Amino acid sequence: MKAILFNIFGGITRCDDVARGLVEAIKRTQIKLPIVIRLTGTTRWRRGKSSRACPADARRMMDEAVQKAVARWRS
Repeated sequence: MKAILFNIFGGITRCDDVARGLVEAIKRTQIKLPIVIRLTGTTRWRRGKSSRACPADARRMMDEAVQKAVARWRS
């Protein structure tokens, strides 16, 4: 494995809660791989602002997350 990509669609679960859980899990483990996390859904967090999910952005955001994971793996 070269990188980890979390792709989470929080339809019912709040993405801010998921994000806090992921941050805590990453702190507790000794993962040395590059990690990219994409959260979309209820109270997602993007670019420093809480916002609602926009279905039109979903594909673009997924492509962006995959590109970031590949770039982290290559560096």
